[in-house]
Amino acid sequence: MEEKAHKAYLASIDSRIAGAKVSQLAMAAPLESSQSSKPRAPSAPTEPKKDSSELKEPPNQKVGLVSALLSVGALRPALSVLSKFSWLVDAHPEIADLVIRLMKHSLSPLYESLMITKERSPSYTQPRTRYGVAQAPSRKPALTLWAPAPPSTSSFDFVYFFPHWSERVPVCSSLDELADVIEPLMAFVGLHVSRDPLFLTKFLRLGRLHLQSTVRQLRSLS
Repeated sequence: MEEKAHKAYLASIDSRIAGAKVSQLAMAAPLESSQSSKPRAPSAPTEPKKDSSELKEPPNQKVGLVSALLSVGALRPALSVLSKFSWLVDAHPEIADLVIRLMKHSLSPLYESLMITKERSPSYTQPRTRYGVAQAPSRKPALTLWAPAPPSTSSFDFVYFFPHWSERVPVCSSLDELADVIEPLMAFVGLHVSRDPLFLTKFLRLGRLHLQSTVRQLRSLS
């Protein structure tokens, strides 16, 4: 099952590469002078479409297992599967979103303690009426099975159903721990870290602080 899924993933990569090599000129319609005056042959009758239910493949069980483990914060069994099937993250980028969710939790306390963050105006996060001065009703919490939790709407704040998922996630307490906590997780995500620009910005800012502190230490020793 896994070999078949892996071969299908590699075949999809080859097809995308082949499609990217086709130039716009080759896809353009032929010029009028190059069109022949001969009548076109009648097109072959189209084959009847097959039922989509017959072509639908069963879901990959390992993808569901890894997603469920990462959602509840079970790092060890999830990373053991990803270590063996590293291509799953590329074939299913939603796994990268779950890993980034863990890294955001690991990075948040350190970032807030070292960086000067401006307080957000509550008017940007609270609903308000379009007309009149009456205050809009506050959003109600709603449980969800999706992780990361979907964005809030005008009526609901979505909360993941398992609030203890973060208890087993390691948290960075110093800049030196970035290499021990964030870097191993980043190896599984790779280029998919661009799916969350806010997290990438925070990580790069902390990396800059780490480099600056290292340079100061080297200058003091020299």
